[in-house]
Amino acid sequence: MFNTSCRAIGLLVATCALALAPLTPTAAAPKPLSVFVGCAHHGIDYNQGSFSCSAYVSGGTGLYNYSWSVRNASIDTTGGDSIVGYCDPYTSFLVKLTVTDSNGLRKSVDYGYLYCDSSES
Repeated sequence: MFNTSCRAIGLLVATCALALAPLTPTAAAPKPLSVFVGCAHHGIDYNQGSFSCSAYVSGGTGLYNYSWSVRNASIDTTGGDSIVGYCDPYTSFLVKLTVTDSNGLRKSVDYGYLYCDSSES
């Protein structure tokens, strides 16, 4: 008889645990990953133009990985969410950024073509 009572109590406890499981709060789904890039050119010195870009990221989950690339220019330094680079005077160049969050969600953006000239912006 004692064996049956212990089984019955065990079954009752398991049933209650399953019944209460849906009442446990679940984590809210992360917001979609949003990426914006802002760039500025810094004029021309010694026959070379310079520029910098910064990323502004929201949504997704946690730590972000930044992968920058440029076309018709070069990246001198990268600080994760920002870069500094060089461009040939009076040419256009493209800046592209791909951000990946800690869950593997990925978003890519092109800043567009920038013109490497002598005026600062």
